Amino acid sequence: MGNSFNFDKQYYGGVLISISQRRERKTNEIIDAAEKVFFSQGFDKTTMENIAAELELTKPALYRYFKNKIDLYYAVILRGTRILSEMMEREVELKNTGLEKILATGTAYCKFYKKYPDYSRLMIMPKTDNQINKDCINLQKLSEYDKNHLKIMCDAIEIGKQDKTIRNDIDTFMTALYLIESTTAIILLSERLDEPFKTLNKNGEDFIQHSLMLMRNSLDNKKIRGE
Repeated sequence: MGNSFNFDKQYYGGVLISISQRRERKTNEIIDAAEKVFFSQGFDKTTMENIAAELELTKPALYRYFKNKIDLYYAVILRGTRILSEMMEREVELKNTGLEKILATGTAYCKFYKKYPDYSRLMIMPKTDNQINKDCINLQKLSEYDKNHLKIMCDAIEIGKQDKTIRNDIDTFMTALYLIESTTAIILLSERLDEPFKTLNKNGEDFIQHSLMLMRNSLDNKKIRGE
């Protein structure tokens, strides 16, 4: 019995691990490689051949882990979304009033954009119908994070209405959705207008901060009351 071979385990890197652990490690290696290629070449120019070459892996072997480039794209985006979610929750937790919490979400987005620009560019990339695979498990996980971000916004707005730092005449859900989508659009536009900004001696950061200030003023109860 002591010499029997355990078919549920295999050697990986000189260490005996379970088959499920081996698959998890290999999956992460593939996502690491895909991330590197996506960051350097962008989504459109990346192919499964590029990713397989980065891994020194055959395409058939790669397809045993991921069905296509879209699945790999969402696996990479999920990593960035987890980081952003953690940053957002941390920033919001440090604030007291509803308005401060709303502003903290914007701060989290900006910090993430500065610290992880490659993730940011992939995450805000406009998507066409053929770039959306609704059956992808990672897309489903991303949807849960999106719901959580929306909940954080809604909770902050409700707190602000209660502590009277945020206007009481706005629809909570619609405003939360507007803030999330607007912040994403602002960051995307700040990249696209890089050259015009230079001619005005401005930059994308100036545009982002100015836009967040306008968003704050539209919510601030004191601004509306003229205080």
